[in-house]
Amino acid sequence: MPTAPNVDLHCHSTVSDGTLAPAALARRASANGVQIWALTDHDETGGLAEAAAAAEKLDLHFVPGVEISVSVGHQTVHIVGLGIDFANPVLLAGLAQVRAGRDTRARLMAQALEQHTRVRGAYAGACRYAGNPALISRTHFARFLVEQGVCGNT
Repeated sequence: MPTAPNVDLHCHSTVSDGTLAPAALARRASANGVQIWALTDHDETGGLAEAAAAAEKLDLHFVPGVEISVSVGHQTVHIVGLGIDFANPVLLAGLAQVRAGRDTRARLMAQALEQHTRVRGAYAGACRYAGNPALISRTHFARFLVEQGVCGNT
């Protein structure tokens, strides 16, 4: 019986809230025996060209993707799109709108932290961890809070 290919279809790079650049992620995937790999950054396609170029050099089958965050009522839903046309102007315009909302949310989170805790400089601190300032997330605030000694890294 043939073995199934090693597949990873949901990875984030420093373009959103990951810790490795797109090309470095491709190298890590290849080094770990992944044969089919997708980059699915949050609300951003900016790392896909770099990822595709790196994957091609590594003979790694690349699937361009994106994880889109949408609100449905009071819930956030994450939709992973695979095999996307990452130059599509309609997609790019829609993602720009989503990113604008993320920035507003990040500023409100920072404001709430500063109003209800002794934490200061939360927005600037989170920005230091964000590879893309338009995509500041809870992960970036968490890293800042660990750096400040407010909480542990578990």
